Amino acid sequence: MNAHESFREQMRDLDADIDDPEERALNLLRRTRANPTRAPDEPSILLLRPFNAEPGHDKQDIKYAYMHELTTVGEVMAELAKMEDTAPCTVSLVHAGRRLQPEAWTLSDCGVHPGYVVYWRVDKHLVELPS
Repeated sequence: MNAHESFREQMRDLDADIDDPEERALNLLRRTRANPTRAPDEPSILLLRPFNAEPGHDKQDIKYAYMHELTTVGEVMAELAKMEDTAPCTVSLVHAGRRLQPEAWTLSDCGVHPGYVVYWRVDKHLVELPS
């Protein structure tokens, strides 16, 4: 293999022969999805922190292991509800200032990745319904 053929192969891998920048970006995205850096079921860790935790206090943090790209918001809510002995519908998850929903979405669909902090709280109004 001579230097010209090697250079041509490298340029083909970078999609330099494609003039349209959008098509080049789509090809890059296709390659990344075809060979992801993390497997969808790879165990990952994030921190679950109570919503009322004081800044700098991480003693109440829960290290939560989940399956990257597979664990849904509803599954996390159900596990937190079980820990708090309440109904899953009373638990809310918040990340980056917005509530994580719908429950069928995965954490990665909501923009949550390994090492992130997700805040949670129990809505007391839903727990203590009048009889």
